[in-house]
Amino acid sequence: MCWDVKLSLEERRKWGEEILRHSFDEKEWQQARSALLNLLASENLHANENSIRSYISCCAEAVGSSYPLPSLEKTVIEFFQEHGMDNATSA
Repeated sequence: MCWDVKLSLEERRKWGEEILRHSFDEKEWQQARSALLNLLASENLHANENSIRSYISCCAEAVGSSYPLPSLEKTVIEFFQEHGMDNATSA
């Protein structure tokens, strides 16, 4: 895994387990995470790693049975633009 070095080994393990539950590969999860972090920063918001992982997991689950499989990154962006993120707090 090439995750952000700021993530603990435990967090990386949790991400790995979540990735295995869905149809998207690790690179797509990394891109989606990066996009969500950028969206949060652009709105001066912050979320903990568990909330970020849960948010992306919900997005992956929502579109996981679609064919063809859409971009997870684009799905996260669209969901955030439409719904925001309830667990985000002011940075």
